[in-house]
Amino acid sequence: MKYVGSKAKISKYIVPIIQEYIDKSEKKIYIEPFIGGANVIDKISAKTKIGNDIDSMLINLHIKAVEDPNSLNELPKFVSKELYDDVKYNKDKYEEFYQGCIMFFASYNARPYGGNYGAFAKTKYGKIRNYYEEALKNYKKQIPKLKDIIFTNRDYKDIQGLESGGFIIYCDPPYSEGIKYKNKFDHNEFWDWCRKHSKNNVVLISEYNAPDDFECIWSMPVKIHMNNRNKLDKIEKLFIYKGEKNDR
Repeated sequence: MKYVGSKAKISKYIVPIIQEYIDKSEKKIYIEPFIGGANVIDKISAKTKIGNDIDSMLINLHIKAVEDPNSLNELPKFVSKELYDDVKYNKDKYEEFYQGCIMFFASYNARPYGGNYGAFAKTKYGKIRNYYEEALKNYKKQIPKLKDIIFTNRDYKDIQGLESGGFIIYCDPPYSEGIKYKNKFDHNEFWDWCRKHSKNNVVLISEYNAPDDFECIWSMPVKIHMNNRNKLDKIEKLFIYKGEKNDR
């Protein structure tokens, strides 16, 4: 699924790293506190896969699409600027699943919060490209890979049972240098949460930077879009709490 901050382009590099930890674990339970577009979890093999997100619109989209794939065929073939704005500013008129489809698939760079209409655009060659149709088509192809996921909708801090240990947790939180999301995110609180749960679990984190007591175990240069500007050069990194890498 096209999603702001998606790891689709680097998933082929980080999934094998995550999978190795899962394969070595006893419980083989995998958790993503920030599932987003599900572009990592859909490639993971585990006994149990839990995909969580605080965004109810996103989670309800995933749940209904998996339970009733035909619902995606009932969406409009064309999303005008007028329809987009109506859904954006008059949410009470629409089912949350419908809102999610329009806002995620028809927003520029899949940014439903703080973003703009982006269902269609003219390419540098003068052709009209239907980004909404492309995003919807790609998501339909992804649905079969999401059927074994348990979806939950809560704040990452409210995920229960982590104290028992033995879980593999992959976090792709809002980046400190990235695009801001719907809810304000406390990065210091997040890193403290990672430290706490790294004691009994394997916690892997995607970010550009991390506190000094976290170790980078993988990195790769990437080009990204940020706030509708030109592409920027960044280095994607995968971190783990120091001292935990060899203990699980």
